[in-house]
Amino acid sequence: MQVAALVAYGVYQGLSGGADVWLSLLDVGLATLSLGLWTALLGDFLRGVAVADTSRRLRVFRFVFPWLTALRAAMWLFTSLAILGGAGDTANPIAVLALFLVWGGGIVAGLAVYVVSSVLFVRPDLGGRARLVTWLNVSAALSVALTVMNVWPPTGFVPPPSLREQVIWGVQGVLDVGATLLALRAVQLAPRAGQAGEH
Repeated sequence: MQVAALVAYGVYQGLSGGADVWLSLLDVGLATLSLGLWTALLGDFLRGVAVADTSRRLRVFRFVFPWLTALRAAMWLFTSLAILGGAGDTANPIAVLALFLVWGGGIVAGLAVYVVSSVLFVRPDLGGRARLVTWLNVSAALSVALTVMNVWPPTGFVPPPSLREQVIWGVQGVLDVGATLLALRAVQLAPRAGQAGEH
């Protein structure tokens, strides 16, 4: 469901146009592919199946996600430089700072989930499971904060979003938070001993 929401959002961005439409579409494409692969790998883990290090899905996931992180980090950096250069100077600086901290924190948390998952899916252990649970918790909290800031961005930072845009951001955020919490709960309840085999 979350994958479908990402695709729908990408289509909406494409139809809406805008200077950054290609970056947005690239972000949505990489995010959709990464999420689909991660979900499939998580399914193996939840069934107690250790993923082989040579698994094609794992190798593609390990290749794609760093590019997604690099793209988002670059967008965060360039936007930060624009703010330091005077863009959005009518916005509340505290609100803008909070937005950038949450946005940057979300990128870091996503990277942490990727790193922990890449190891845990191949070599399941209690320590890796605990780290994944921790970072999924952090990701869920940051997703809530970022959803609120996307629906109601700092005044003067960007043009006020339309009701349609607020609904899109809100639905996407709710799906993101819900999917993260479901993954968190599934990891907590996953079998702790034995492996059903290798994939």
